Amino acid sequence: MKGSFLYDELNGRQLDIYIPPSPSTPMPAVIVQDGSSLFHQQILSLEDMIERGTITPVVLIGVHPFNRLDEYTPWRAPALHPSFPAFKGEADTYLTFLADQLMPYLVQHYPIQPEQGQHGLIGASLGGLVSMYVLWKEPSLFQHIGALSGSFWYPHFMAYIRQHSLQTLPRRIYLSVGSEEGKGKSSAQQYMVPFTEELHHIVLHCGLSEHCLRLHIEQGEGHHIGQFQRNFLSAIKWFYQR
Repeated sequence: MKGSFLYDELNGRQLDIYIPPSPSTPMPAVIVQDGSSLFHQQILSLEDMIERGTITPVVLIGVHPFNRLDEYTPWRAPALHPSFPAFKGEADTYLTFLADQLMPYLVQHYPIQPEQGQHGLIGASLGGLVSMYVLWKEPSLFQHIGALSGSFWYPHFMAYIRQHSLQTLPRRIYLSVGSEEGKGKSSAQQYMVPFTEELHHIVLHCGLSEHCLRLHIEQGEGHHIGQFQRNFLSAIKWFYQR
């Protein structure tokens, strides 16, 4: 690794931060759900793309949740299984943290662009769900949105998306899902693939052009971290390609 991997804390929340080598000018920030789980094994590949001039240098900030079942869900909902806790639906509180605390803090303490024009937000599973929810609630906050195997099966989420048009369009949206996700499930998780496809169509209907929207269905793949990590790298490459 040629850049820097740092650990910080903001209001009790751990931040995993990657800064490319020799930052000379402020860079876009990419906020990543679930800490550095999506990118800690992708740093060398990311640095290679930066060195070759394939992508614009970016700062990655992995934000650790206090409780992902609560912070990554938009409203209360019962658990999928009796052995699991119910979802508390604290995404609005998490969104306030991102907008009012995290982004100003990052701009003040790290080589990050103060303007909003290139910042990104990306997550997998429930992290993809909350990333898309943030786009619908505060569409001007992040301009690149990645939802990797997003949990769009969450109760009433697709109804919310259908009923509320996206008023401000981002620069780019990256959606991915494994073709095998949801198979064999009896819960709403069985709709992982069709709900992702429907969300793709809804975003197109909102006015985002096809060259600014990508849907990748990874054939033969299920819901697992290796698939998420591959699509994370693909999303970053596409968001910030030169």
